[in-house]
Amino acid sequence: MRLWMLIAGAMVVTTADSFGEFEAPSLKWNGFASLREGQIVKGEPETITKKQQPTDHVWVQEMNIGFGLETKFQQIPATGNIGIEIAVVNDNSPYTGDFGTSRRLNFYPFLSRADLLFQLVDNGFLKLDLDLGYFPYKYNSSVRNLGEYLFRSGTYPQYLITEIDFPLARLMGGRLGVDIAEKFNFDLLVTTNTEWTAIGDVNLSGLLAWKPFPVFEIGLGGSWCSIITTDIDKITPQVDGSRYLAKIPGTDSLAIYHYTFAGQKVMGRITLDPKQILPWKDLFGKEDLKLYAEAAILGLIDYPVSMDGWTRYDSLWQRIPVMGGFNLPTFGFMDVLSVEVEWFGNGYPNSLNTVRFDNQPIQLSSYGNEKDSIFLNVHDDDLKWSVYAKKTFKSNFFIMTQVARDHIRWFRLDYTAMDGKEALRKDDEWYYTFKLGYAF
Repeated sequence: MRLWMLIAGAMVVTTADSFGEFEAPSLKWNGFASLREGQIVKGEPETITKKQQPTDHVWVQEMNIGFGLETKFQQIPATGNIGIEIAVVNDNSPYTGDFGTSRRLNFYPFLSRADLLFQLVDNGFLKLDLDLGYFPYKYNSSVRNLGEYLFRSGTYPQYLITEIDFPLARLMGGRLGVDIAEKFNFDLLVTTNTEWTAIGDVNLSGLLAWKPFPVFEIGLGGSWCSIITTDIDKITPQVDGSRYLAKIPGTDSLAIYHYTFAGQKVMGRITLDPKQILPWKDLFGKEDLKLYAEAAILGLIDYPVSMDGWTRYDSLWQRIPVMGGFNLPTFGFMDVLSVEVEWFGNGYPNSLNTVRFDNQPIQLSSYGNEKDSIFLNVHDDDLKWSVYAKKTFKSNFFIMTQVARDHIRWFRLDYTAMDGKEALRKDDEWYYTFKLGYAF
């Protein structure tokens, strides 16, 4: 035993001598804790059981804590970030005869980030950085709930995602960022899918942002989803539900083809900040009076109607979500008070079930008997809206409230029992919530 200890000690000394004297990196901790309470005033029941009752006045809640560690290395111009969160969630609906099991708190830990950010160039005029790993990404700083379509949507099938007080996405891969004089920004992202059928597929995205004046900003972006696939049979499944007839290129003959999960998305956005040209602009808060909008095309290619008649991707206009927002003036009393509206005229329910349970790029799932005529030409869920307010106290404490009819879904830790359709699918369905927390 002593011999092995001496050998191990010699190896450590030799390794240290070989690479020189290491300088300990600087460490910085951060974290937060929050409690969210609210009520689904009126919503749709989950489809996990036929015993459920209408889900009106359902109390929902979430407790969340998070810890992060930022490491600045001395030998290289890089910063490492590691984050872990623990959530306790009760965002599911009750049903008759469940004996309390439907209202159990769902407790789970998860990784919030793990990345290494390299500062390649920073001379005051030009900034160049490279982020590698798993990291949060937000390209529209004005959005509080709706929008951020490029990374919170699907191509085939089309769907939209929102999470309460989390208007951004987490991506796995790499990002190369260029910033010129804080007026022109370009991000190139190579990311991989981390869930559902196309897991492991490579996506290529590019985003431009131009802010020539403080009063005006415009952004453009695009994504090529599954530009490289790990399994062509899964990305374009040869199954009956996704078959369609189309002409063979260069001929008048017809052939059977299949829908694919792969596709292209484009996004455009604009932000106006009129207070910048007002002589009394100092009276307003930083976010007051901002007016912003965003639109996207989810899938650039039209496809014929499926041979079974349940799926159609032949209307570009039904694949375009549009949102707009305005920050009401609070004159510095609140961080932000925003009102957002969205229109998405897709004729199908906004559902994740086909990608979760069927592994097919179609609109209606076998899960919950969705292949029913009542789910065709559905437009009660086209209009969404959201009112969001946040106030920070003493730099560390905050309160948030949101009243909305957005894309939230009922949550269950049992993934096989979690309904992928929206909880709010009618014009009169909505919720409110409050959140208290602190950060350090």
